[in-house]
Amino acid sequence: MHLNISDKNQKILITLLAGGLGNLLGYLSTSLVSLQPQIAFDLSHFATYAVALYFGPSYGLLTGIIVALYPYVKFGVLGVLGPVVGLSLLLGKAMTGWFAGILSGRVRPYLVVVLAFIPEFLFTFMLLKVVQHWLPSAIVTNTMISQILLKGWVEILILSFILETVVRREIMETAIMLTEIFIAALLIRNERIEILFMLLSMVLITIIIIDLVKQQRISNSQTENIK
Repeated sequence: MHLNISDKNQKILITLLAGGLGNLLGYLSTSLVSLQPQIAFDLSHFATYAVALYFGPSYGLLTGIIVALYPYVKFGVLGVLGPVVGLSLLLGKAMTGWFAGILSGRVRPYLVVVLAFIPEFLFTFMLLKVVQHWLPSAIVTNTMISQILLKGWVEILILSFILETVVRREIMETAIMLTEIFIAALLIRNERIEILFMLLSMVLITIIIIDLVKQQRISNSQTENIK
């Protein structure tokens, strides 16, 4: 039986799925590289940018909220921010998704990634400075704030490189490139085979997310051409 799902519902379903995969990507990346319990590399924003680039600001905002769920639990509910202040993580990532969708098509993908992150960066900086006054200075230090902000920009530079490559190349070329990067990182760190499994899983999730949104856009274009 063929289900006739509207374009809007298809985008919502893909957004929810991409957001869920973004949380999984966030879990793997934070587990792989952790500077300390409250500072870890989080690449969940890949799903936010992928959806925003292809579907626009509203869907980018929704994805940003969804991919923030795991960071909210890890750094909010179970972290120093707590369950209430930790909700700001959802707002910050939602801001990035919204601005990325607005900038999509106006500038190159790597610039979309960088420019859309600036509002979240400023928001995070102000939030951390406010939290610093609420909590003992030994918990949220200036060094910790600097590390969190620097870590955020490292993540964004990585995502800008990946998304620019994904948009301009075919999926398999990108997959090969990402695999080579991850295997090189594995060899340099000389870690166990479990790390390789995590890296390859991140490659697979990345490919699935971008393929989901690209196929939906191609399908829409073909439908419009038929009309």
